[in-house]
Amino acid sequence: MGILLFSGCVKNVAEDPEQDCSDQEAFYVENIAPIMSQSCLACHSGGSPSGDLSLDSFNSVLNSMASTLDRVNRDQGSAGFMPQGGGQLSEAQLASLQTFFEMDCE
Repeated sequence: MGILLFSGCVKNVAEDPEQDCSDQEAFYVENIAPIMSQSCLACHSGGSPSGDLSLDSFNSVLNSMASTLDRVNRDQGSAGFMPQGGGQLSEAQLASLQTFFEMDCE
């Protein structure tokens, strides 16, 4: 029997107002917001978002991207796969999400 541990950190852009995130925010608006709108916001927005996870803003998506990537990269039909009841995101969409995750504010 083995133990598998996951560790990660979440960066909270709002905590450091001196960071320049304009490139990352522009990438979000152009590439990530449309994916969220098409595949996530029906459940993950509003006053009572599913799983208590709202994905309707730059900061909320940024702070939950590790978890989001885990869910959208699972095999369709497996436990926790997202978007729930939907199909696998395209390779281009998955690549955009990964790029956004790897970007750093300056």
